[in-house]
Amino acid sequence: MKPFNSSAVFLVPAAPLPSRSPGDQLTFRTLRRGDIVVLAARGEADAFTLALWRRKVREAADSAATGGGALIVDATRLGFLSLRTLEALAADAADYRRDGVEICLVTGNPRLARLAGTDPRTASLPIRSTVVAAVTVLRPPPETAAPRPGRFRAPPIPGDEPGIDRSAYPAGKIVPGDAAGLPDTVIGSAMPRRR
Repeated sequence: MKPFNSSAVFLVPAAPLPSRSPGDQLTFRTLRRGDIVVLAARGEADAFTLALWRRKVREAADSAATGGGALIVDATRLGFLSLRTLEALAADAADYRRDGVEICLVTGNPRLARLAGTDPRTASLPIRSTVVAAVTVLRPPPETAAPRPGRFRAPPIPGDEPGIDRSAYPAGKIVPGDAAGLPDTVIGSAMPRRR
């Protein structure tokens, strides 16, 4: 039997390394709700995936621009978001804001939001903690909401309306009854004038 020679080198053919692409590390899903486009990102957004990130953000912003809406970038499922990627998003948001498209970032990481707020390159980027909060900011409620069916709303009675000569009843005042036998009544809360 031959003794083992420790200086012998064994060459084993190595399997080729699988090639990585940015799409393997970062995936996107685009949803449209009315005039708002939501771009949900999952994975890691770093220098390796920056070109893919910018391309997808621009495609979604262009889609939002055709409908005259806004873009929400949902980064709540990102494992990592680099500052360089955040700066690129802020730069794209500034460019599209000039075209009338507002871009808002959603992240559940308060440290990232705080850091972005202190950096002058990213301070103008709106950041919210939920998609609902971002939608609320991007689509404010209408000024005059119609009353819901089934709910009674008393019409306002202006004091200077002609033809109204009845007095208002302040809280705590005793209103006398009448000759028909109605008892005196104490007003618990202020009552508006009646028509």
